[in-house]
Amino acid sequence: MNTIKERRQDQRFEALDNILAINIQNFGQVINISMGGLRIKYLVRPNEPFEHSFKISLLNGAGDQCIKSLACKTISFNDFGPIAPSINLFTREARVMFTDLTTSQKNQLADFVLHNTLIMAHA
Repeated sequence: MNTIKERRQDQRFEALDNILAINIQNFGQVINISMGGLRIKYLVRPNEPFEHSFKISLLNGAGDQCIKSLACKTISFNDFGPIAPSINLFTREARVMFTDLTTSQKNQLADFVLHNTLIMAHA
């Protein structure tokens, strides 16, 4: 009997539809999130450079919650597409891990996850 060990230390929750992750180069829709990281979907052009360590900000659709400058590193990514061959855009899904968060950022993130995911549906 094969047992697959879960690599994540933190449970992930489905993000509400209006949650964005933003950095200097791109922005995209957060698919799921945990205290340890998130999965994001965004548009890219072919061969667009990909940073493996970066900072993001999280913003909810209501604009009443924002967490700035969360340090991250890429765990993996997949490109899908093209979504529109005439404009040469692809969809990229990236899985990122938060790194070196301050206590304040951890507290903000816990509150953000609580109020911007389907966490209550899992309770």
